[in-house]
Amino acid sequence: MKKGNIGILGIIGILVLVVAASGCTSSGNNTTNASSSSNGQSNSQSASGTGSPTIKIIATGPWMGSIQDSAGSRSVQGSGSQSYPVSSSGVVGANIQKDNSKEAVDANGTSTPDTSTLTVEIVDSNGDVVETQSTSADAGAVTVTHSF
Repeated sequence: MKKGNIGILGIIGILVLVVAASGCTSSGNNTTNASSSSNGQSNSQSASGTGSPTIKIIATGPWMGSIQDSAGSRSVQGSGSQSYPVSSSGVVGANIQKDNSKEAVDANGTSTPDTSTLTVEIVDSNGDVVETQSTSADAGAVTVTHSF
């Protein structure tokens, strides 16, 4: 019995470390479903705006999509976490999807599903998260909108 308990505790310990390392320990997730449209304009720039609303993409792998605000729509892509400033009036939104074109393939040619978490947040000028949506689905997509 003791060997079984140590094995289970070891597995639980490893899972806790994996969750902590992947950044899945954040709190205060208010999940909101919303819809928005996108077009294919390309204007990939990354910045973090202090004192202005931002769209925050939190991920460990590659992603792509679009961000919309009163200035229009722009295409974005990247890997890992990035923030994009948006206008402080009107409706802002983002439609972001995991980019599985870079998915790992083993020696047998089998793709490994990407079950990492992709989270998109809209953060107001005070730094408060006003909308958030997450997915851990393979090739999962997230859409968020908010009206300022």
